[in-house]
Amino acid sequence: MKGRSWFAILILIAAAAALGQEGKPTGENQSSGQTAPVIQPAVISSSTASMANVKNAIQERVIELIKLINLEPNLLMINPKAQVVKDSNWRPVTEDGKYNQDYRVVPDDSAPEISQAVNVEQNRQKFTRELVSIGLEAVPELVKAVLDPANKYRHYLISALGQIRDVKASPAILKIYWDAVEKEKVAKSLESMGAAADAAQMRLETAADKKAAIDALKLLSGQDFGDNYPKWEAWWKETEKKVGKVELPKLYEAKGAKSKEIAPSQPVKK
Repeated sequence: MKGRSWFAILILIAAAAALGQEGKPTGENQSSGQTAPVIQPAVISSSTASMANVKNAIQERVIELIKLINLEPNLLMINPKAQVVKDSNWRPVTEDGKYNQDYRVVPDDSAPEISQAVNVEQNRQKFTRELVSIGLEAVPELVKAVLDPANKYRHYLISALGQIRDVKASPAILKIYWDAVEKEKVAKSLESMGAAADAAQMRLETAADKKAAIDALKLLSGQDFGDNYPKWEAWWKETEKKVGKVELPKLYEAKGAKSKEIAPSQPVKK
């Protein structure tokens, strides 16, 4: 079922349950003479419980989607249903200039596990789109997941936050941006010490998060400061005066944050 429809159906079910339990009319409408329905306290309680169940279901799906995005597929699975497909238009050329065989092996991705392994990039994009379709209710869990370094593919989560456009997600995104800036400094130091391979690996791991953070900040702010952290930090400080103080989740503070500030543009003087 498409991401936009599954939780909307849950809400409709909850609303229908509440409407189905409306109390019997007990009075007359003075202006029209028609009976006016009265909703009993028990109905209100039932409706509240139904909406709570819907919200819980949405949060469970958000958490599930985050896990699916960060899932590493098992690429060693056996695929007994793979098919050989003849294709007259498929003509890869070998190094000696001759045509290769006019067939290709197509994996069977009907099983969820195989589909996840074969179409891993497409699936992560699909899960990201579903998070965006959920909207503001997905933001709290997304923020926590973005700040969790255990999530290797968090650039998808950062992208989702940018597309949802809740400006209060900016501190978490700025935190990831700042971490990327610091890691680039470490990579430069590694290069100067002759550890070029380690420096390249660190830059590779950082690049996706940094790009996603900058792109998300562009969507949240409507501004484009490029790769200039101090300007983005200054934008947030001005924006924070309008939207109010936004604290990072305790998840990050518990992992060693020394300050409630997002990240200093300049070293703190002692």
